[in-house]
Amino acid sequence: MFDNVINSVTRVCSTIAAFWALALAFLILYDISGRAFFNSPFDGTIEIVANSMVSILFLQMPYTIYRGAHLRTALIYQNLGDYGQRAIDVIVALLGIWFFYSIAVGAWDDMMIGWDVDEREGEGSIRVPIYPVRTLLVVFAVISLIAYLVLLWHAAVGTRPISDEDEAEGIEGSHLDHPL
Repeated sequence: MFDNVINSVTRVCSTIAAFWALALAFLILYDISGRAFFNSPFDGTIEIVANSMVSILFLQMPYTIYRGAHLRTALIYQNLGDYGQRAIDVIVALLGIWFFYSIAVGAWDDMMIGWDVDEREGEGSIRVPIYPVRTLLVVFAVISLIAYLVLLWHAAVGTRPISDEDEAEGIEGSHLDHPL
């Protein structure tokens, strides 16, 4: 049940990030076209794109973590037995939990200050709010932390997280000869 929820949440976040990136591509195209053909660029494009890139990264991170699609050296991992792979998965999950907990706690005060002072970036006619980006950073650090907690559980009990195919078939989490 919990696997279905985290799978769905991470997939929705990744989909939002993909559409956001597509919208940025159109914004950049509009800015370039306006600048080249009409000598009228879209004000604030640089600030919007710069802040959006951080948001897109943090929106996609939980899905990447939960799927195990992050960088991993397969040469060593594949040649380990079941317990060696599980040990690596536990260590990686613990490091991920610590890392994202640190980000969430470290960014909390800046997020709260940003909301209090209506923090904005940019000059001229467009000033882009920064506090939503800071909020996304905290929220998705927590979601990434939860994804690592789920992966830690799977590594500890010797199962693997539910995949999109498993979810379509209604499987809650399946046991493998080797985890993750």
